[in-house]
Amino acid sequence: MPLISTSEITLPEAEKILFKLCKHYAIKVPVVFDSIHADIAFPIGRCRISREGDLLRMRCEADSAAKLERVQLVMDEHLELMARRKALPIAWHRQA
Repeated sequence: MPLISTSEITLPEAEKILFKLCKHYAIKVPVVFDSIHADIAFPIGRCRISREGDLLRMRCEADSAAKLERVQLVMDEHLELMARRKALPIAWHRQA
């Protein structure tokens, strides 16, 4: 059973950021996406994103705590890059 963490963040131009994020990831890993949903399959885990207006909801999964933390870090770093903002307030919540 995978470990799961979730996060939500509101970003101006979330649709554009989601598109750029997915195109960037698709260079190296399998990504299925449209303007509202994304499924990113990293070698260490997976992240699913859904968008409602400027709100991005993320759900990351991995088979160990270390891998889950790595997926979260990758998401954090790349969201900051695509949003062109440093230190985005991304709070991850581990599900029991």
